[in-house]
Amino acid sequence: MLISFFDSHKAGSPTDPSVYWISLSYKQLASKFLEHSGIHVSHGIVKRLLNELGYRYRKPNKVLSTGTYTQRDAQFRIIFQLMALLNLAGQNPIISVDCKKKERLGKLSRDGKCLSTGLLRVYDHDYTHLSEGNVIPYGIYDLRAKTGYLSIGTSSETAEFVFDNLLWWWTEYGIHLYPDAESIVMFCDAGGANSYRHHVFKYWMLKFAEQTGISIVICHYPPYASKWNPIEHRLFCHVHRATAGVVFDNYQTVVDTMSKTSTETGINVIIRMNWKYYKTGKKMDKNKVDYNRVRTHPKIPELNYRIVV
Repeated sequence: MLISFFDSHKAGSPTDPSVYWISLSYKQLASKFLEHSGIHVSHGIVKRLLNELGYRYRKPNKVLSTGTYTQRDAQFRIIFQLMALLNLAGQNPIISVDCKKKERLGKLSRDGKCLSTGLLRVYDHDYTHLSEGNVIPYGIYDLRAKTGYLSIGTSSETAEFVFDNLLWWWTEYGIHLYPDAESIVMFCDAGGANSYRHHVFKYWMLKFAEQTGISIVICHYPPYASKWNPIEHRLFCHVHRATAGVVFDNYQTVVDTMSKTSTETGINVIIRMNWKYYKTGKKMDKNKVDYNRVRTHPKIPELNYRIVV
């Protein structure tokens, strides 16, 4: 009788006949069953029976792709082959870069919770005008040194912003860790400020090669596959955990909180503030990009190329 009662309250997925869900809690189901049949059952019995039927509290799992890319598998093969070759040449840095989720500064609510001795007071609404600034964490993860670098921008995410952050990492840390480097190998997403489609990104990467004096090997992850970029699960997930529920009321709080990012394997995170203003919407003439210095891979050239000095 109880199982048939559950069936009357379940809903199913129109695309997957094996998936059902019940929107009521265990206590609500027990209460409604009492109203329906006059029989009292504890919510513990309801929970145990639902568990036997395969019901669990679950949250949506982000596994469905929002689009397709015809050469997705071929690009991943190139990435794996490149990773294998790079492991044999330890003098060159291998970095994974991306811009973490943008945040707003101020007494605004954030996802998650944290240990606190008192109430964390925030505004009852998250209106944009209540924000006191932007928090744009650009990450650089050194796969060899297992070290993360975060440059916190306050303006906008642009290709010039990416260039400045990479140059900061190289001049302050990279050149000292890899004095014999012949190239910098960079893995990044296919969209955003480092989009493979935009001339402006290549323009600033040419500038980066000029400033460093060494070539830059760029490998984009396929479109709709950014979650496989190593920085996502080697740095950003730990930063997210360290900052969960913390109110970003000022930039010092942001820096102090993110700097406490740690793992059992001993990841290091170095943070700086980037106060420079970056104007968005700048148009880039293709003729300003010296494509003679952009050497493309024979397979999937739009996603794999080397910027030479």
